[in-house]
Amino acid sequence: MLVPGDDAFDEVRQVWNARIDREPAAILRATGPADVIAAVNIARLNDLPLSVKGGGHHVSGSAVCDDGLMIDLSRMNGVRVDPEAATARVEAGATWG
Repeated sequence: MLVPGDDAFDEVRQVWNARIDREPAAILRATGPADVIAAVNIARLNDLPLSVKGGGHHVSGSAVCDDGLMIDLSRMNGVRVDPEAATARVEAGATWG
């Protein structure tokens, strides 16, 4: 969990569109589904606005809310390919890179 003033807070809240400069009350850096569930419950129980940042390309800026809880999925960036089944599983924080 990051809050304003933490070292990585400003870097993590940034999105690709530099015109977006919103500041959430806190950022939860999810590493798995349990973290996402906890963040949604925290926001709901505290009546906080909630936003979700995947890879950071949100042109509209909807990935970052003011005065609410932002879920950062960038650490959930795994990609698993099963060539035999011809399937791929991609986590929500993955980017084209």
